[in-house]
Amino acid sequence: MKKRKITAGFILSRLLLILLLFLTFFPILVMINMSLKQSVMITNDFFGLPRTIYWQNFVKAFYFVIRPIGNSLFVCVVSLIGILIVVSLSGYAFGRMRFKGRKVLFGMVLVVMMIPYTLLIVPDYEIVAKMGLLNSFWSLIIPYISGQQIFGIILAESFYREMPGDLFEAAKIDGASELQLFTRVALPLSKPILITVGITAGVAMYNDYIWPTITMTSGDEMKTFCQIVFNNAAGKGSNDLGLIAAAFIIGTIPLLVATASCLKYYVQGMLGGAVKG
Repeated sequence: MKKRKITAGFILSRLLLILLLFLTFFPILVMINMSLKQSVMITNDFFGLPRTIYWQNFVKAFYFVIRPIGNSLFVCVVSLIGILIVVSLSGYAFGRMRFKGRKVLFGMVLVVMMIPYTLLIVPDYEIVAKMGLLNSFWSLIIPYISGQQIFGIILAESFYREMPGDLFEAAKIDGASELQLFTRVALPLSKPILITVGITAGVAMYNDYIWPTITMTSGDEMKTFCQIVFNNAAGKGSNDLGLIAAAFIIGTIPLLVATASCLKYYVQGMLGGAVKG
């Protein structure tokens, strides 16, 4: 086996990679270190290691964020159900069906994706307010479904369009209807792409702070995880830095579990959508 020649460029690239990894994980290590110390120790010796591990931060943080985490998960699950239904049906229609205006409609979807999210905040707020949905979970769920579906439709359209036509022709010969082609042929094979869409949309919704802050202005009972923790981190509540750091770690666990359990399908979906597109 031929040995790889070690050049200056090879060494420089590896050093740069190590530096980038360090810059990526250093804030995470600092947050973990903060969560294991009392607030006084954090203030007096920010980067110092804890002399004794203060697990009480996690106990207090659990009761502090358990309800907001539940609110965020409820909104994400309900929204994801709607998003995946719309994405799978729309992606199949654009990718496999031929009808008048298909290209125009798909072009409109692409145009919507190019509009910055911040430009839609004011009209979205006016719509939600006129519908009387402020300070309710529907003020989050409906805009999330309408906004997070765009990327998924584009990804699903590319996936369905590049699926082998022989599968659908064979099913048509057996007398399958268009609905049966979707449910029995296309949908079972689209698991990776739908999981990719689900993880991407779920992470975006769970980590959203701006929209919940605008529409959920009542008591803390219905506020999301990011609202509660970010507001306290900004000084609008508890000033216990150790508790806030522990709350961030606890709140990250649902995302880590969901992403890690579906990572294989997520990578397949991203590669499939990118290569076939």
